[in-house]
Amino acid sequence: MPTQTIWQKRQLLGPQDFTPSHPSLRVAGVFNPGAVLWNDSIILLVRVAEQAAEDRPGWVGLPRWEGGRPVIDWVVESDVEWIDRRVVRHLSTGLMRLTFLSHLRVVRLDKGLRSWSCGPALTPTGDSECFGIEDPRITPIDSACWITYVAVSRHGVATALASTTDFQ
Repeated sequence: MPTQTIWQKRQLLGPQDFTPSHPSLRVAGVFNPGAVLWNDSIILLVRVAEQAAEDRPGWVGLPRWEGGRPVIDWVVESDVEWIDRRVVRHLSTGLMRLTFLSHLRVVRLDKGLRSWSCGPALTPTGDSECFGIEDPRITPIDSACWITYVAVSRHGVATALASTTDFQ
């Protein structure tokens, strides 16, 4: 019989461990982190996916980032086609929209994985990130960490770059 590892025994983090970025949203998922060993801590940049907290029968909540904060566009459900539970297509324009948005949160773990703390968020800032940022990867070079991530917008997806020396 194979030996179980700590990862098979328990989940490290879940949606219940994070506060939504805005009262109008709820955390739907926490996943796909970038990870790096930095200054004697394990740093995770965790993707936090959020969707509308309110349920409006007959309507679909489509969140997006605007001016550094999340807003929700409410669309009549009969005006969209469901592609899957995460994506809808506007029948009149063909524009596809996500039913959630994402941002990144800093999580610091001790090396023994016994304790963790949640730090600041990296949130979308411009039109090229209006539907969220996701899928971070971290590379330490000299005294900085360079972070590539996916920016999602009405224009499609693009690779973006950020850097930090302190994860603040």
